Amino acid sequence: MIFFRRLMVAALAVTVSAGVVFAGGGQEKEDDGTVKLEIFHYLDLADNTETENFHAVVRAFQEKHPEIRLEFDYLFDEAFHNKLQAMAVARQLPDVMFLWPDKRTGHVTGSGLIKDLRPWIEPVRDQFAPAALVPQGPNGEIWELPEQITTTHVMYTNDRLLEELGLSFPETLEELIAQGEVIRAAGYTPIAMDNGGGWQMQSTLLSTLVERTGGRAWLERAAAGRGAAFTDSQFVRALEVIQRLFQEEMFSPGLNQAEYGQAMTDFVNDRAVYFIDGGWRTRNLATELTPEQQKTTSYNVFPRLSNEQGAPGATSIVPGTGHGMNANLSGEKADAAWTWIYFFAGPEGSRIKAEQGWVPAVVGILDDNAPLMTRKLADFLAVTPGGYVIDSIMDAEGMSILQPALQEMMFGAISPEEAARRYENWVAANDSSRR
Repeated sequence: MIFFRRLMVAALAVTVSAGVVFAGGGQEKEDDGTVKLEIFHYLDLADNTETENFHAVVRAFQEKHPEIRLEFDYLFDEAFHNKLQAMAVARQLPDVMFLWPDKRTGHVTGSGLIKDLRPWIEPVRDQFAPAALVPQGPNGEIWELPEQITTTHVMYTNDRLLEELGLSFPETLEELIAQGEVIRAAGYTPIAMDNGGGWQMQSTLLSTLVERTGGRAWLERAAAGRGAAFTDSQFVRALEVIQRLFQEEMFSPGLNQAEYGQAMTDFVNDRAVYFIDGGWRTRNLATELTPEQQKTTSYNVFPRLSNEQGAPGATSIVPGTGHGMNANLSGEKADAAWTWIYFFAGPEGSRIKAEQGWVPAVVGILDDNAPLMTRKLADFLAVTPGGYVIDSIMDAEGMSILQPALQEMMFGAISPEEAARRYENWVAANDSSRR
């Protein structure tokens, strides 16, 4: 109820605040004959690499399509999701918006306000990897065209530092923890991570650990409440691994206060041996690591746990994000929106992004001339099994319970069992998977 009241206040602010109201489905053409598209995009403007990469795609599009004028509004992290949800409640969505293929933006894609893209996708379906175009809605709808297939967990490894310390990549959790003392004594951080936003630990580590301790079938049953729950040992064990890593001082100091990006900076500057983040960080590493550093950076997954019940050596994978279209669009405006959506995620935009370190959802783009880090990520995805990302199959609102509980648990304020109980209680009472 508190969450809903806050959302209604935010929706009212979207409705009445000057300069932030979108008018999706407005007039077809401007006075100069162009079609204007208002686009709400997910972008960290403080990330110079990511910003320039995105603008390179926009410049290429505008050069090819001067008849379409793009106007962007940018936000990042929870600010983006809060505003998107508020705009949906106020029914003030833009023409085009950045969406997730799952429950992360399910409050919007399930609202009836987003157009099903399948009529446009069918003629070009063969251009995309099958895993990218799995159904996103209950009746097979596809709400956004994925630009990539996303792994939310990579354990990036500085092989040069490992060799310097006389170590090799650990096969088990116990071996990893044993390395901690050696790494810290040499003045390095064992595992660089930042969790100031809360979502990072859930998305980039916990989801992978749950795949190992429980597996996809168990998580499906826990989500639906069919003979399994988040208070089960499978979930608690995954939480215990995180608690132990924190207690053993394996993570970056100030982990739960660190802004997103600090851990990557530490890794790039050779201050950390391991760095846990999503595969999307390849785009940054491809430009921020020197050529020599790139040669000695490897892609791994978290070491083996005892008594694993899921896929051995698994990461967590989800079809990628992309742009979707306001359901009110029609005619030339809908065609213009699809032109941008397809350019961004299709062959033309993907060729540009492949040069920047992306592994696109489009097939046949990468070759031996692709950046080294891009090829390393592609090789990683080709051989690594994947489990679910928790916030891709569970309601986004529940993350406001789970993610703070993870932080409290690491600080020692609550036990793993209590963190699991809090989340299960919320899921049982509220999550749409239990209805």
